[in-house]
Amino acid sequence: MRKKSVTIKDVAKLAGVSTTTVSYVINKTGFLSEQTRSRVLKAINELGYHPNIVARSLRSRKTSTVGLIICDLRNPFFAEVLWGIETYLGKKGYDIIVTNTDYSIDKEKKSAEMFCSKQVDGVIFVPGGDTNEHVKFLVERGIPVVLLDKRIQNLNVDVVLVNNVEGSRKLVEHLISLGHKRIGIVTGPLSSTTGKERLEGYLKTLREHSMPEDNDLIKIGDFKKQSGYLLTSELLSLNLPPTVIFACNNLIGFGVMEALKERKIRIPEEIGLVIFDDLPWFRYVDPPLTCVAQPSFKLGEIAGKLLFEQMRKRRKKPKEVVLDVQLKIRQSAGELARGFVSSI
Repeated sequence: MRKKSVTIKDVAKLAGVSTTTVSYVINKTGFLSEQTRSRVLKAINELGYHPNIVARSLRSRKTSTVGLIICDLRNPFFAEVLWGIETYLGKKGYDIIVTNTDYSIDKEKKSAEMFCSKQVDGVIFVPGGDTNEHVKFLVERGIPVVLLDKRIQNLNVDVVLVNNVEGSRKLVEHLISLGHKRIGIVTGPLSSTTGKERLEGYLKTLREHSMPEDNDLIKIGDFKKQSGYLLTSELLSLNLPPTVIFACNNLIGFGVMEALKERKIRIPEEIGLVIFDDLPWFRYVDPPLTCVAQPSFKLGEIAGKLLFEQMRKRRKKPKEVVLDVQLKIRQSAGELARGFVSSI
């Protein structure tokens, strides 16, 4: 014989309250005493009641789910960002659905369409490029969107990112103070906020110190490890190689380290390395890595807050939040520009 399913009326009867009060507890709304809330939760647990999420979403047109589109889940930076998003929105009663696009425009499009079909309440989007079609697709269907880590032009949506120009400036200022005159840089595509602004900070600081811009020292690829490896190989093949390499994210930094290790080039004795990113183990490697630390958890937390404000209709005017970064001086930059070739 089929067991009768527990209803909200059963919970209300056991707890001695109205069904409206039970609904307030489930949806975390209304003003209830802690005693009443505890009594309802106890009844829910005793009866093993599970709200019918599908029916509830049909009535309210809300699913209590948020979509997260990330360009590269293999990047440890985004794990911390995801933690920040989940921590904030989880406390607000939202579940997170995550998709990884691997910088593919087609995957971004499919993710946007999928989230639209699932009727998510909002989307946080870490784009891989500069196309705005996917975001427009969501916005035109009334789905709130927050861009994270990258800005896309001609979009009237919330954005949260870090001060990339200032972060690069801090790193390059530090390298110049150590005596480096040939500073190589490996960055991502200039169509992205991160690639463009981190290079901009590098060039701006060279000009401020009346140092020449050498196009041979500027390498533009993508934000993946393989790009860091291949472009470092190009830098090392120059007649006058750089005395230090500035990797514009941690995956590029991994590729730089692999290229140097393969050639048995020591850091920082023969060439320096700095990275725009920090990971917990960077301080423990030999040598500890000088870097710019991004407030990754806070990035996710603020993105979640901005989206929540939109979903609750508390704000209509788009907001852009730019967070500060911190220079972490360790030992990988080297104390002066000696280089790995005796003639430098």
